Amino acid sequence: MATASWRSALNSHPVFSDLQENNAEERLKIDSRNLLEVGGSELFVWDPQKSHLLTTNLKNLLDTQVEQERSNSYQTLLCTNPPRFAVCNIALSPTCCHLALSGQHGVSILELPSRWGKYADFEGGKSNINCRTIPIAERFFTTQSSVLLLQASWHPGSQSDTHIMLLTSDNLLRVFELNDPQSVYQIYSLGEPPNNLHTMATFEEVLGEIAVSFDFGPPLESTPCLESTGSSHGKQKAKVYPVYVLRGNGDVYYLTVSMDDQSTVGYAVQGPLSMYPPAEDNYGLDACNIICLHSNPPVLVIATSTGNLYHCIVLSKSDEDDDTGSQSWRDDLDFKRGSDLSLYVYENVELELSLSLDHLEEDMTCPITLHRDPTTTDRYHCSHGTGVHSVAITWLPKLQQLCVTEDEGSLLEFSQDQSCIAEHLVCTRPTSGSLPAPIQGLCIVYDKLLGITLICLTSHLECVALPLVNLYQLAPPLMSASFPSQKSVSPLRVMSVEPFDRHIKKILQRHVTNPVLKSHPETELTPQECCQVLNRATQVFREEYIIKQEVAREEIAKRIMVLRDQKMQQLQELKDFEEEREQISSTAEEIAEKLEDAKENQTQLNSRIKTILKNLEARLPVLSDAEQNMKKELSTMEGKLKHHKNVLQQVKTKEEYQSRQISRMEKKSSNRGMSQSHTKHLHAVLKEEGDKISSLVKQVHSLKSLAGE
Repeated sequence: MATASWRSALNSHPVFSDLQENNAEERLKIDSRNLLEVGGSELFVWDPQKSHLLTTNLKNLLDTQVEQERSNSYQTLLCTNPPRFAVCNIALSPTCCHLALSGQHGVSILELPSRWGKYADFEGGKSNINCRTIPIAERFFTTQSSVLLLQASWHPGSQSDTHIMLLTSDNLLRVFELNDPQSVYQIYSLGEPPNNLHTMATFEEVLGEIAVSFDFGPPLESTPCLESTGSSHGKQKAKVYPVYVLRGNGDVYYLTVSMDDQSTVGYAVQGPLSMYPPAEDNYGLDACNIICLHSNPPVLVIATSTGNLYHCIVLSKSDEDDDTGSQSWRDDLDFKRGSDLSLYVYENVELELSLSLDHLEEDMTCPITLHRDPTTTDRYHCSHGTGVHSVAITWLPKLQQLCVTEDEGSLLEFSQDQSCIAEHLVCTRPTSGSLPAPIQGLCIVYDKLLGITLICLTSHLECVALPLVNLYQLAPPLMSASFPSQKSVSPLRVMSVEPFDRHIKKILQRHVTNPVLKSHPETELTPQECCQVLNRATQVFREEYIIKQEVAREEIAKRIMVLRDQKMQQLQELKDFEEEREQISSTAEEIAEKLEDAKENQTQLNSRIKTILKNLEARLPVLSDAEQNMKKELSTMEGKLKHHKNVLQQVKTKEEYQSRQISRMEKKSSNRGMSQSHTKHLHAVLKEEGDKISSLVKQVHSLKSLAGE
C-alpha cells in the first residue's frame, strides 16, 4: 500500500541522513528531548549541531508520480538569531505560523515563511530560507542564569496566536507576547519561590514544592463578573482557560487564566486539589509531567519518574454529595475563583521500562514526557529514556456517555472492571545493562492521505514511523540500537545582540582555580594525599580550562560555519536578484514595445469609432440641429436659385430680342449706311450688355454649385 511505502521510505530520506551526518560527533544528551514536530503533512526537525530547522512535505513520498528529486527534497530554515541555549523542545503554534524553540535557559520563536508556488512550498521552494527568530525574555534568562525554564506552551486563548506561557523554576507562570517579547504580559505566582536559586539543589526542589509541569484544560465561559472593566463591556462573557499545575511532590494546583484580563498580577492559585482515594505518599513523590485530556469531564494524566501513570477524573466536591445532573461538573467549573475541585484517581498504570526479567535499579529515574494525541481524546503517548509507550483509555468514552445519558445501562457498563491498554511501541533499552538511548522526538501525523502515524526520532537520529490504526491491539515493542552515551555540550549558536567576544569570555570564565602551593618546608604529604591534590588539580584543569576551551573552540568553529552559510546564502540571493533584474529589464523593453503597438491600435480604433458614430448619426430617424439648419439654408438657396433662373430667362429673352434688333439694324444698315458715332455708341451698348450677361451667367453657375446640382 502507498501509506506503508512512505513510512518505509521516510527513514532513508535525505533529511535524516544529513541530520545524522551533521550530528555524528555531537554528544547527545542522556535525557529525552523533542526535536520533532509536524504540522499537517509538513515535518519539522531541529538540527542541534547547526542550529537550524529542516522541513519536508511527507506527501511527496506518498505520490508515486512525483519525480525522485522532488520526493527527496527538503528545505532548510535558517535562524536570523540562532538560540545560544541547548534546544530541548520544539512546539508548533495552533495556526502553524510560529515555532517555539525552548530549552532550560531560554526560548526563541521562529516565524515560518510564507508559502506559494505549485507545491505550496516555503518561499516557492527555496533550499535555504532566512527566518526571523524572536528571543523571549532574553534579558531575564541572561541575568537570572540560575532560573531554569521547565516548560513552554502556546496559549490557546490567544486570538492572534502570539502569546506563549512559560513555567520557570522560581514557581512562576509568565505569559509573553511576540510583539513585546521582553515584557511580561501576565504573571501568575504558583507558590513561594525557592530561598536560594544559586545553589545546585534547593530545599523546595528536594521536597517537591517546585512546579514541574502544567497543561491547559478545555475552555470555559465566565459569568459576567469581570472586575477589570466597569462599562457595559464588562458584562460580556469572556472565554477562560483552566490551568492544571503539577508539583514535584505530586500535588496538583488549579487556576483560571483569560487573555481579556491584561493585568500583570494573576489570580490566586487553588490547591492542592484533594485526591481520592487518599494515599500516604500522595501517589508518588517524583512527579514529572501532566496533561489534561479534553473530555467531558476532563481527565488528568500524572506521570512519575519511576514509570507510573495516574488517571485522575476532575470533578467538583458537590458531585460527591448530591446527584444533580450531567452538567453539574460543568457549572461548578464555571469562572468562579472559589470553586472547589477534587481529583478521583481511577487507575494506576506502571509502564514496562525494560524487557529483561531483572528490573532496573530502584534508584534510577526515567522522566516521562506525555504527548496528547490530536486525533482522539482517549489516547496519549509517552516518550522517555527507554522508549515510547502509547496508552489508550478504553473506559473514557463510556464515562462521557454516562455523564450525558445517566441511564442505568451506561452506569452498569461503566462499573464493570476495565483498564486502559498500554502499548510498548519502541524500546531503546532492552536490559538494565544497556547503554541509555533516550528518545529525541515524537509527533503524530493525522492526514487523510497519510493516515494516522506515529513518528519517533531515536538517539542516533533515525526515524521510526509506525501506524496507529489498531488502537487496542498490543504489538511487540520495536527494538532500537543505541549509541554509547557521551557528555553533552550545549549547541550554542551565534548571531545575537551580545558581541561574540563577550560571549567567548563568558564561556572561558573560570569559577574555580588552582592555588599556588606555599606549604611549610617540613610538610610531608603522604602518597595518598599527593594523589588527592593531583586529582583535584587535574579535575579543575579539565573542567575549568580544557573543557571550556574545547567549548570555545566549537563555538568559534560554529560561528565560522554559520557566517560561511550566511555568506553563501547572501551571494546566492544576490545572484538571484541580478537574474531577476535582467529579467525585469528585458520584460520592461517588451512592455514598451507593446505599449507603442497599443497606442497605434488605439489611434486606428478611434478613427474607426468616429466613422461608425458618423454613420450611426446619419441613419438616425430624427434630424439633428445642424442638419435642420442646413435644411433651412438649402431651402433658402432653392428659392434664390428659382429667382436667379427667372432673371436668367429674362436676360436670355432680352438677349434674343437684342439679337433680333441687331440683325434688323444690320439689314437696315446694309441698305443705308450708319454714321460712325452711331456705330461706336452701339458697340458700347452691346459691350455693356454682354458684360452684364456674363456676370449673370457666373452667378447662375455659382448658385448651381451651391445647390449641389
